[in-house]
Amino acid sequence: MPIIKTIHVCYEEGLDVLAPYIKEALEDVMACFPRYKDKYPIKILGNWYNKEGPHESVGWYIKNAKKRAITEGRMNQISTDQYMEDMASDPWVKKIPQWQILITKQDLYGHGVNWCLGRSEEDQGCIVSTARFLRENEFDLEDFKTVLMHEFGHIISLTNEQRVHTEEQAGPHCTNTGCIMQQRMDGNFKDITQIRLAAKRLYGLPPICQDCINEGNKFFARQEVIYNKIHGITSYTR
Repeated sequence: MPIIKTIHVCYEEGLDVLAPYIKEALEDVMACFPRYKDKYPIKILGNWYNKEGPHESVGWYIKNAKKRAITEGRMNQISTDQYMEDMASDPWVKKIPQWQILITKQDLYGHGVNWCLGRSEEDQGCIVSTARFLRENEFDLEDFKTVLMHEFGHIISLTNEQRVHTEEQAGPHCTNTGCIMQQRMDGNFKDITQIRLAAKRLYGLPPICQDCINEGNKFFARQEVIYNKIHGITSYTR
């Protein structure tokens, strides 16, 4: 079975403990698409470093985003705008078909907001911060996983302006009760997290609604058509 794209997961030094939970969160979303999930393997790169510049490490991304934050008067945050620009121009992203996910300890801002838990670009990647999930020396792991799933959902185009049951809140988001693709402008995803956990534990239900699953299947189908065209593969439908 051909691999269409790899889901590359990178994180800052000191976040290794989160690796199995990051993988679990991504697998829970990809399990909603059984026809496609094996074509998008998850690869944990960790605190990635490559000697071939200029995009040579996780630290390089963070350093660049921090530089921009300082010039914009943000001393204790990093710029998601800078990260997205750097990711889009990364030669490795262009060379190896992939979606890049970066987990950082730094607080985030950008894209017209003073702070955010994460940010994503469709068919490219996302950045998610652990900063606001650390409260009174305890890390809110399940809320972090919900937000990671949410940002990954944007990568695979689960919500868009054309589909049903969406609303505009810092981008199109789902309006279906319990779906992780809803938006919480105050950053509090606790209610959505509790519904997600209960739905999985009691009923074996996925973290996203049927509308999101439908959109995801459309997205993956488009990706497969593009892949087949690039590789000269003829698809036959019975």
